[in-house]
Amino acid sequence: MGIFSFFKKDKSESIVDFTVNDLKKGFMIDYFIKTWEVKKVYIYDWGNNCFAREYLLDSGDESLYLYVEDDDGLICSVWKKINLLEIQSDLVEIIIANDDAPNKIHYNNNIFTKKESSPGHCMEEGKDEQYSELISWTYQNTDNKELISITRVGEEEFEASHGNYAKEFEFSNILPR
Repeated sequence: MGIFSFFKKDKSESIVDFTVNDLKKGFMIDYFIKTWEVKKVYIYDWGNNCFAREYLLDSGDESLYLYVEDDDGLICSVWKKINLLEIQSDLVEIIIANDDAPNKIHYNNNIFTKKESSPGHCMEEGKDEQYSELISWTYQNTDNKELISITRVGEEEFEASHGNYAKEFEFSNILPR
């Protein structure tokens, strides 16, 4: 072994380009001119062998959720939690009374139409807990650029999120911590 052998690269060493499908807790990712850390990973089981992942991303001054589903190609969407009362003050009562969400909702002066209703299960990766049963209603506005998600976990726990579709190439510099 010569003195310069130390500086030569090992040919068996491989460089890995990580994608959004490879994200794990603690990974760093660049999106929209910010660096984000993956704080939590959620796994969704929608049945019929359909799975998705959701990542809680934190940039230090804001948080958002990256939802990734592989349905004949990656479908990515970025979400921020919103107050359910901003959509409609009696929305929870309507859902409980009808055991379903309404077909149309209003948010930020836009009309959103229900696109799908998805019963499934969710769990946080790395936790020994069992899956939580849920139902999620997804809405889209008329120009198909904005999304609203309303999720019911159990009987009386509700969440709402506002989001939009994102392209996989918008996420870069994906690195483990």
